[in-house]
Amino acid sequence: MSTHITTTANTIMFPKACTLCQSRKNVQLFAGLLVCDQCQENIKLTNPDTFSTNDEIEQKAQD
Repeated sequence: MSTHITTTANTIMFPKACTLCQSRKNVQLFAGLLVCDQCQENIKLTNPDTFSTNDEIEQKAQD
């Protein structure tokens, strides 16, 4: 039997949680943040120009 104690300090959780709501479902990198599909949809509805800005950010990161 192992006597090693595991704590949250040395455990990596996958997939990572959404930065905004802590959900772990369908999390993707978006404009430098990890966000779930529901938060991404909310961003799209409230800030429609954000998606074109995100495309520009990703393009610059690839260059």
